[in-house]
Amino acid sequence: MNWRTSYLRLTSQAALKHLEGPFVYHIGRDELYEIDPLAQRFLTQCDGSMLGSALTDEAEFVEYCLAEGILEVLSRPAPIAVFIDRSPSPSLRYLELHLTHRCNLKCRHCYLGASRPHDLPLADAVGITREFSEMGGLRLLISGGEPMLYQALPSYLEQTSGLKIRRILFTNGTQITPENIEWLDVDEIQFSLDGWEGGHDWLRGTGVFEKTMTGVHIARKAGIPISFSTMIHKGNLDQFDRMREFMAEMEVVEWGVDILTAAGSFKNQADVAVTYEEAAPLMAYAYGGGYHGASDGYACGRHLMAVMPDGKAVKCGFYRDQPLGDARVSLRDCWLKMTHIRLDQLECRDCPVLEECRGGCRFRAEHPLGPDPAMCRIYGISK
Repeated sequence: MNWRTSYLRLTSQAALKHLEGPFVYHIGRDELYEIDPLAQRFLTQCDGSMLGSALTDEAEFVEYCLAEGILEVLSRPAPIAVFIDRSPSPSLRYLELHLTHRCNLKCRHCYLGASRPHDLPLADAVGITREFSEMGGLRLLISGGEPMLYQALPSYLEQTSGLKIRRILFTNGTQITPENIEWLDVDEIQFSLDGWEGGHDWLRGTGVFEKTMTGVHIARKAGIPISFSTMIHKGNLDQFDRMREFMAEMEVVEWGVDILTAAGSFKNQADVAVTYEEAAPLMAYAYGGGYHGASDGYACGRHLMAVMPDGKAVKCGFYRDQPLGDARVSLRDCWLKMTHIRLDQLECRDCPVLEECRGGCRFRAEHPLGPDPAMCRIYGISK
């Protein structure tokens, strides 16, 4: 269909975002495109009410947007409302929303500790999510506890459907069934996979691996994109090649690999830990975007915040005892209270690999401005 004689409209997967500047976000592919103000003005007019020839003569840009799934062509007018989600600066792009502290497992390494019967009320969860979308948010990380145990999850997903954000469910996978996958309307499911059968069960409990794999295959059959997160521990050091083969078989969009941090249940499980020297080579197995990284001369968490089941906003789950405020009152106000650490404030600011390392994890460092010992080992820096 000729775009010049057709009606141009933003696709349902395209969202206009004003972060530090104008962007288009493709929700389905998790792709962020930086554009200029002229392109932004053009895209705001692509509401399905005007012919392409009346909108622009920039054929190359239009054809690029069509190829990327940002624009679609229509044979007749079908207008929609086009709006721009605007963020404060720095932009809050990633929100980890802990719907519940409930969990069906007792993992030896859980940084949140034992399961607790605390849930975020549905109205609050929906309100926080809508505000996040209006603030230009990109990825909503639906977490717990185990979020599949959140009784109001079907209603929550229904009431937040259509928001211009990518909703990603973080789960241990054991509660996913052929029945609930029918209403599990998310853009991605991220499963915890902490080794192959022996390693995963050693950390999470006997028989958990099989249940997790059942959930993985159900999600894969349903056509939902899947990703994985893995913690390096004593029981899985020799299992990464097998896991990598499985990632390829499942066409996984992202694999996060990290080192255990002394928090929650892990404080009392010393036999689980590995040295940074043992863990460093295994970090290279990870691939995909991730969201904890630093940017623009700042250390980790520049665009990330978490909200706990009591509504308190924190830098991330590791900082749950240092609340920024109540997100149920104002997510924006909480975000504006966040302290962002510049790389030139760090003790290791003169390190030759700082631009690559970006300072690593601030919680894992001995103090807020200290070096992250794990990242030092990964980059071969002696500390």
